[in-house]
Amino acid sequence: MAERKDDQRLENEVRAELKRNVFLEPLGIQVSADKGTITLVGSVDSELTRQTAEDMARLVVGVDKVNNQLTLMGPESSTRADSELEREITAQIAADNTIEQPERFHVRSRFGQVFVSGTAESEEEHESVVLAVQRVPGVETIEDRIDVKIPVIGS
Repeated sequence: MAERKDDQRLENEVRAELKRNVFLEPLGIQVSADKGTITLVGSVDSELTRQTAEDMARLVVGVDKVNNQLTLMGPESSTRADSELEREITAQIAADNTIEQPERFHVRSRFGQVFVSGTAESEEEHESVVLAVQRVPGVETIEDRIDVKIPVIGS
């Protein structure tokens, strides 16, 4: 139990350290800890940013090792254009016959990180939208900002 608390503390401290650097966009970096080993996952726009994130994680007291799984998704990589990715995701959502009124969902992308928002009318519809996003090649991470509001019938 104490080990999990230490891991949680490390995760929080690494996230805070990443946020302190004005050149990083830590929202695109997922941080996890396991027995003193920090794993960084996500997409960044340059090798310099990738290395900076790793260096900053190493600064946190208690971090023994950093497993840097950050991928390059900016001009230094061969990723798909954001607008192309957004178009294909929107088409996938529209093509899914389990999603009523697909225009309720909005998609934005930045170097393979996809932000999807809107209001789903059931958990199943919410899951269908997320799965539609996951089916599109080039999606690295998904930030799910979908609200689920089940309509009340007969009120």
